[in-house]
Amino acid sequence: FMYRPSWAEGANVALIFATVAATVAVVSFASAGISSVLFVLLAGSLLYFEYFILFNDGIVLNVLFPLMAMSLTFVSLTLMNYFLESRQKDFIKAKFAKKVSPAVVEDLLKHSDMNSFEIKEKFVTIFFSDIRGFTTLSEAMGSPKALIGLLNEYMTPMVDIIVKSKGTVDKFIGDAIMAYWNAPNEVANHQDVAVSSAVTQIKALQELNKRLIEEKKPTIDIGIGINTGDVTVGEMGSYGRADYTIIGDPVNLASRLEGLNKPYHSHIIISEFTKSGLKNDYIIRELDLVRVKGKHEPVAIFEVLDFGVPDEEQKKELDSYTNALSLYRSSRFGEALTEFRVLFEKSGTFLYQVYIERCEHFIQNPPTDFDGVFTFTTK
Repeated sequence: FMYRPSWAEGANVALIFATVAATVAVVSFASAGISSVLFVLLAGSLLYFEYFILFNDGIVLNVLFPLMAMSLTFVSLTLMNYFLESRQKDFIKAKFAKKVSPAVVEDLLKHSDMNSFEIKEKFVTIFFSDIRGFTTLSEAMGSPKALIGLLNEYMTPMVDIIVKSKGTVDKFIGDAIMAYWNAPNEVANHQDVAVSSAVTQIKALQELNKRLIEEKKPTIDIGIGINTGDVTVGEMGSYGRADYTIIGDPVNLASRLEGLNKPYHSHIIISEFTKSGLKNDYIIRELDLVRVKGKHEPVAIFEVLDFGVPDEEQKKELDSYTNALSLYRSSRFGEALTEFRVLFEKSGTFLYQVYIERCEHFIQNPPTDFDGVFTFTTK
């Protein structure tokens, strides 16, 4: 015989709480598709349980209220997740739509979670570029409107190259561009990607300058500094206004390297930390062993000249330069001076003139405990 036991009301309440808790767990820890399947299985299990105790034990429990509670919970949480996910996607798009490529934004949306923008340590490659002689350029353009137009002509292709190579444009600092690779998304071989982007930008700038000459506008010259290291990345700023960015000593060094292009008359300078991670072929020349302002440890810096490998003539010049640099660091300034003079006479490269002047100075003023490190006291 069917009957309603004295404990039925308590069992009904407990059943409601149990089914609601199970539904919350299903929606919270599974995707929308999987949670729908699990919800159907959960509802089916509830109905089977009620059927079993009814026809085997004759116990009558309430089936309507637990089923309604489950359904309302499932629908409410699903809608809530939908709106929260929509807001999160809008947030991600707002943060990165103008910083990275659409492909990177879509990947962020697919793999985003609540921890995506938490501050964390990450190994990245940092890029800084700046226009040389910007004050002179400003005067040559005459009006602010014309200057901004020229800057837009320059920055648009440069940023496009960074974005297409999966880089993140962090900010514009006047006429300077700051970017980085391997955050927020992973970028394989990010040292190579960053250096390739820099070389591509220099080549694109050469084409732009040809057009500027035809239009009788001032040409643009830039310096690029690239460094690799562990930085702090995430949402930073005030409580009312924040931005996704990176900070750390490797960022400062990258900025300093960009500034060193001026004394060496170079275009792309990378640190030893970036060079050690390169896997592709580039024509690279070691510039110096320097101690930049604000750092005590010396850093080896290198100039990236082009893609590929040097031809026979370039290799011969680079080998001669490497030998001269070794003589200089061994304090054999007279022999190094001879080598650098021969190199300068053949190519007229400004770097060789830098070392000629240093050798002449040290011959007249012999240093004590010479370690080959050149210390810069300005940025």
